[in-house]
Amino acid sequence: MSLQHPQRQSPSTNRHHVCKLGRDVAAERKFKISTVQIVSATPRMTIKVEIVLTGDSDGVFYPGQEVKGEVIVILTKTIRVSRIKLSVCGVGKTEWSEVDSESGRYLNLEQFLFQVNDAASSTIYSGKERYLYSELILAQINDFVPAGGYTYGFACPLPETIPASFEGTDGHIRYSLTATLERPWKPSKSHNYPFQVLRHLDLNEELLLPIKATHSKALGCWPCLPSGNLTMSVQLISNGFVPGQLIPALIQVDSRRNIKIRKITTVLIRKTTYSARSPKPRQRVESVVIGKHVSPGITLPEGGVLAEDNLQVPLVPPTSCYAKLLQTSYELKVALEIDTFFLQDPHSVITVPVVIGTIGERELEVSEEESVHLWSR
Repeated sequence: MSLQHPQRQSPSTNRHHVCKLGRDVAAERKFKISTVQIVSATPRMTIKVEIVLTGDSDGVFYPGQEVKGEVIVILTKTIRVSRIKLSVCGVGKTEWSEVDSESGRYLNLEQFLFQVNDAASSTIYSGKERYLYSELILAQINDFVPAGGYTYGFACPLPETIPASFEGTDGHIRYSLTATLERPWKPSKSHNYPFQVLRHLDLNEELLLPIKATHSKALGCWPCLPSGNLTMSVQLISNGFVPGQLIPALIQVDSRRNIKIRKITTVLIRKTTYSARSPKPRQRVESVVIGKHVSPGITLPEGGVLAEDNLQVPLVPPTSCYAKLLQTSYELKVALEIDTFFLQDPHSVITVPVVIGTIGERELEVSEEESVHLWSR
C-alpha cells in the first residue's frame, strides 16, 4: 500500500494587530500598536488503525463461519510500537431498575391515593455473560516503525454454540472486533468494528406436534343461577412456523345456550425474558404484540360452532434459548368477547406456545393419537 505524506506548509506571515488605548497629561489619545507574528503549527502525527472485512459477509455471520479481514495501520511518522493485536468479543448484558414500594412511607393523602412515594428507593438489577473472547497478536515489534502503511490479515472462526445478536429495551447481545496498536509509555490507538451474528432454527430438527388447548368457563352466577359451562378450544396442526407463513387456528366453542360472540381476536406475542444475577437473581418478562387479527362476531347456536382464523407470522427473529440472560419465545393468544349476561367476565382467552424458526418443516403426517393436548380452567 502506498502512502502519501501531506505537504508541509510554510509558516504564515499574517500579522495580528492589537490596539491599546492610553492617555497622557494633556489628555491626548495615542495608540500603541504591538505586532504579533503567528506561525502555523507543524502538522500533527497521524496514527490510523482500521479493520476491513474481506468476502461478501457485510458484517453478518453465522455460528461456525470464519470472520476474515485485514487490519490496516497507517503512520505519518516513525514511532516506537510495542505490538499490534486483534481481539474478538461477544458479550450479553442486562440491566433494569425496579422501585422498592415497600420502603418509605406516604406523607399525605394524595401520595397514598395515587401511590406516589417520594421516599421509595429503586434497585438496579444487572447481569453479564461472555460468549466469546479471543486475542490474536498480529505483530510483536518492540522497536521503531517507519512511516508507511502496513496490512495484517486475520481469520477468526466462530463457535457453533454462540447465541444470535440481540437488541432489547433492557439488554443486548453484541459482537465486535477490536484492533489495537500499543506504544510504550504512550496511549494506545484502537479501532472497534461491530458485527452481527444470526442463527438458523430448522423446524425439522425440533419436536413439533399438533397441539390443542382447552378452556372452560361456568355460565351464570354460581351457585344461584347455574347455567352450564362454556368450553372453548384452539387447535393447531403444528406449533412451529416461519416468517411469512399463516398460522391456521381451529377454534371450537361448545355451549348449551345460544350465545353471541362479538369478536374473535388472535394475537401473536413475542416474550423476551431478561435475567439478572446482581444484587440477587431476578427475571423480567417483556411481552410485545407482533401480529394481530380480529374476526367479526358470530352467533353461537346451541351445541357449538367451529371456526378457523389465520394469522400471518411477520419477519421476526427465531425462538432463542442459547443465552441464559436473554431468551426469546412466542405464544399465540385467542380471545373471545361474548355478549351474554350469564358471564361476569365476558372474555375467554386461550394461550398456545409456538416456535418460530427460519427453515420450515417438511410435510409430515401425524396421527391424532400423537397430538398434544393442553387443558386449562
